[in-house]
Amino acid sequence: MKQIKLLLIVLLVSAISTSTFAGDKFGIRAGWQYSNMYNSGSSINDNALSSFYLGIFKENKIIPMFRLGGGLEYSQIGSTDGNDEQMKLHYLSLPIYAKVKLGPIYGLVGGAPAFKVGETWDIDTGADAAEELFNANTFDLPVFAGVGISILMLQIEARYYWGTMDVSGNALNAGYKNQQFQVGLGLAI
Repeated sequence: MKQIKLLLIVLLVSAISTSTFAGDKFGIRAGWQYSNMYNSGSSINDNALSSFYLGIFKENKIIPMFRLGGGLEYSQIGSTDGNDEQMKLHYLSLPIYAKVKLGPIYGLVGGAPAFKVGETWDIDTGADAAEELFNANTFDLPVFAGVGISILMLQIEARYYWGTMDVSGNALNAGYKNQQFQVGLGLAI
């Protein structure tokens, strides 16, 4: 596990600090996110959590059609029962990705080591007990794929994230993994 974390940190630092080439881009991105936690196809709650994400990024142009990118992103991932009860895990992630561009359209794949910076349990009764029982892990390693379109400095994109690690630190709730769908805008300079 420590080797995976070290490898991802080295890749991120390499992607961000690579000597600049013409066409490197910096930017911000934000948008809407729809997330839930799944265990063998079953969600922790019947309804997904609708939330937001916000981040910064840098892309290095390797060849005209291929870029490597990295960044820093804040997101809220969780679930809700459709009423007032919901669970939110707050993450800071370091998305690292490869981007292939054909004209204004592009596809991307990558990973996003994520570190939990907080959690919120809005449950009518037993929020403390539920939080203790779930005992969310502090690290997750989702992978993602997405598509987008660039229009001048504006990027419109959609990404889907699959968690690869168990979110719950409690053996009774083992096997739950984050999944989220993002749609957003980016502004690149």
